[in-house]
Amino acid sequence: MIGNHFNSKGGDDALFGVNQPPVLTTEVQRLQQAQIEAAFVQQILTADPNANIVVLGDLNDFEFSAPVGVLKNAGLTALIETLPQAERYSYVFEGNSQALDHIMVSNGLVTRPFGYDIVHINSEFWDQISDHDPQVVRLTMNSAPSAS
Repeated sequence: MIGNHFNSKGGDDALFGVNQPPVLTTEVQRLQQAQIEAAFVQQILTADPNANIVVLGDLNDFEFSAPVGVLKNAGLTALIETLPQAERYSYVFEGNSQALDHIMVSNGLVTRPFGYDIVHINSEFWDQISDHDPQVVRLTMNSAPSAS
């Protein structure tokens, strides 16, 4: 399990601001963080292609961003993409629902039964404990026992 809090988006242009496409000056550091982490994930998968790897946390980037793409290309599946489109957010900024928090898993876990959801208890409400919504994942770590 690899816990993350990637560099903030503070300093980027507004999503729907004057500059289109927005200038994402902070993405450079998140891309570097993702590349280092992806290399580590690939080292593990080279040693054991069936390794159970979970990458999670506030990646401060969208599921379609370059940094998240680097992690997906390393052999991870973004669980947020298993949800219906209307439920794919963990943060609301200036009225825009965004997916900044992620749980990604290796093939050794995504091919087994799992349950995943984002619990929308913060981002939609004015009385928040946090500005991010928590995520919950239930993973099957081992194969079911056989009768033999």
